[in-house]
Amino acid sequence: MPFYTCYTSQDALSSQEKAHVAAEVTRIHVQHTGAPRGFVRVLFHEVAPGDCYTGGEVADFAMIRGVVRAGRSAEIKEALLRDLWVLLQTVTGLGDQELLVSVQENPAANAMEGGEVLPEPGEEREWLARH
Repeated sequence: MPFYTCYTSQDALSSQEKAHVAAEVTRIHVQHTGAPRGFVRVLFHEVAPGDCYTGGEVADFAMIRGVVRAGRSAEIKEALLRDLWVLLQTVTGLGDQELLVSVQENPAANAMEGGEVLPEPGEEREWLARH
């Protein structure tokens, strides 16, 4: 955790663009939260033409949905959203009405990696020492 899912229309991004997005999502998350790089996971999900609607109409879209550990300040979450938005808009070239970026919080105690419940934000050093 954190876990970011990037949704795009089918074939909207090349393999190189996906690699760039994954690297940038990781950089952005680490920059704003201080979490270890190894915690960041990015998954791409492509949607077939005609499977996305906005206002009841078929629409082009791109979305990043992040699930992050709870406990970050409103300022950190806003900075994450802003930088992820700029990344998504730059990579896809889509307009504001075709983009969505969302960050949802999950308590650290509700997730497990490496066979152990995740640490609270700021307590990663001790957790990593055990792994």
